[in-house]
Amino acid sequence: MKRHPALVPLSHDHHRALVAARRLRRAADAPDAARSEAAAAFLRFFAEDTIPHFREEEEQLFPSVVEFEETRELLVEALVEHQRLHGLAARLRHAAANGEHPAEVMRELAVLLESHVRGEERRLFPLIERLLQDAGDPVDVGPDDAQAPPGPRPGGGALVSAELNVTPLAWPAGRGPEEHVNEERDVLVVVLEGSALVTVDGEERELGRGEATIVDRGRQRKITAGPNGVRYLSVHRRRPGLQVGRPPARRA
Repeated sequence: MKRHPALVPLSHDHHRALVAARRLRRAADAPDAARSEAAAAFLRFFAEDTIPHFREEEEQLFPSVVEFEETRELLVEALVEHQRLHGLAARLRHAAANGEHPAEVMRELAVLLESHVRGEERRLFPLIERLLQDAGDPVDVGPDDAQAPPGPRPGGGALVSAELNVTPLAWPAGRGPEEHVNEERDVLVVVLEGSALVTVDGEERELGRGEATIVDRGRQRKITAGPNGVRYLSVHRRRPGLQVGRPPARRA
């Protein structure tokens, strides 16, 4: 299904969530050792991908369309499901900390996540797309590189001024955004903790804590976290925020 550019990164997240939910649901019927491994993998995914995804929807996407009456029921439904998913994940996390991996919680969590994703993809996102198209305004595809494939969303603390966007990102060891080209803006990468291997047009450079590099637009880049992971800042000129405009005033 072709998506409006503003929603493409979020739809990529949805695909990853469906894969994770399917694995969790299948593992619910497996022996305890397999359930333990699957629960741990899902909880990592939930913390690193799903929670930031929820935050991006709640802080950037939903506020842009909340004034349209036709979206409100679906937005409330999505927000309630976010909280239910948080609650189920907390139950699974607490059980896992006690050495338990209840199949019923795993199954309920997986089924709800699948249902939530499909609901947004089939009902909420098409409605938002129509509003975006009606408004005809430029939209932002996300706080990081516009052409980057799906990856972790900022874990909070992003700073935005009239001209700059400063986004903190974190990756575990050996992971990072896949190789891609950003045609829009130069990006400053500043390592805060750990280390990263930054590859630009095939040329590698290792950055440690406190080190930085500028990646010019139009160049092929890849960032891979070092053995202890990495936390870094991505700094670039700000894009216009996600806007769909206000609904027209109603006639009396």
